[in-house]
Amino acid sequence: MEAGLTQNATVARRRRWYQRRDLRFLIVVGAVLAAYNGHGFATSFDRVTDRLHARLAQNPPRVNITVTTRFAPEAFHMGLYQEYGSLRGTKGKTALLFRVKPSDIESLSRRYWITEIDLIPSNR
Repeated sequence: MEAGLTQNATVARRRRWYQRRDLRFLIVVGAVLAAYNGHGFATSFDRVTDRLHARLAQNPPRVNITVTTRFAPEAFHMGLYQEYGSLRGTKGKTALLFRVKPSDIESLSRRYWITEIDLIPSNR
């Protein structure tokens, strides 16, 4: 009789691991983070213009770019831009970044609030 009770308790413990709230929470948080990063990775190529892609194909050490967002950049966004390059000002929804590494453009293009990253014309 006692062996049957311990066997039932073991089976019940094995079945209940997925019912724990902390594990379900971690699974949900992991799924949200995976969806966020997956969306950024999947849509990052579309945010960079063809003109900038052509310039990056020439393997420049640094480029000057414009970053257009869905809204006017705020202090948080400007601080983030300064980690990638030299922020030279904003015009409406567009920020001007100078001396940005090509690897940083890929990282910057994964941000969901950015709509377009373009090359600054050489006459500026």
